[in-house]
Amino acid sequence: MRGNYNDIIDVLLTLTEDEDIAKSTAISGSIVPYIISNKDSNEFHGDFYVLVKEKKIKSIRRKMKALSDEYEFDFISDSSKYGSGDYGFKVKYERTAIGFFPYSLINNNLCIKTYAKMKDEGKVKLKTKIIPRVSKSNVIRLIPFSKDRTLRIMSPEFILAEIETRNGDAEYTTKETYRLLDKLCDQSVLRKVRDSVDDTKIKVETKSMVNFNLILTITLAIVFVALLVVAILCFKK
Repeated sequence: MRGNYNDIIDVLLTLTEDEDIAKSTAISGSIVPYIISNKDSNEFHGDFYVLVKEKKIKSIRRKMKALSDEYEFDFISDSSKYGSGDYGFKVKYERTAIGFFPYSLINNNLCIKTYAKMKDEGKVKLKTKIIPRVSKSNVIRLIPFSKDRTLRIMSPEFILAEIETRNGDAEYTTKETYRLLDKLCDQSVLRKVRDSVDDTKIKVETKSMVNFNLILTITLAIVFVALLVVAILCFKK
């Protein structure tokens, strides 16, 4: 499969054009070591995702919808349509799917919310992951990107520690990705982040994949019809 490095760079260039998006997001996944190293990748990076400050997720969603009118961003799913809080949304650019997921870092607890649809079962999994004892400087970095721009990223130490929990999943463990991460990591920071990641607490809720916006629309329509009937009956009296 042809790599998608150039497509991801196109997306990042678009995101960093907006100062609010640039300051509210952190790029994560196996693409990060290549960006830091300024090295082209021939791999297909299926785990490219964008962490968004939880308090900004609604604003970033609106901005991405606005950008989709100008660029080739297709919204493929949105957790807000399934109730039970906001777990982000997913868009597609060319062949690259991008997850925008909310995160918060409060009292050294890193909380990341994600979701996954199970189409065959008609359900959606809502995942909340809490990683304790996290120092912001150990997991989030600011790096130079494209001339005078900067890019917020999740640290190579965090990405490597996360990869190690996936038990050698081929999608995340190519030799080149490992080599670059190992070269970029500060071993003392990596040990701290590993300890935190090892103590991660995960909560998963499985919900019926019902479109709550549709239910709301139907409910409002029923209420409107009921009020209209009442108004007609009162008028006849």
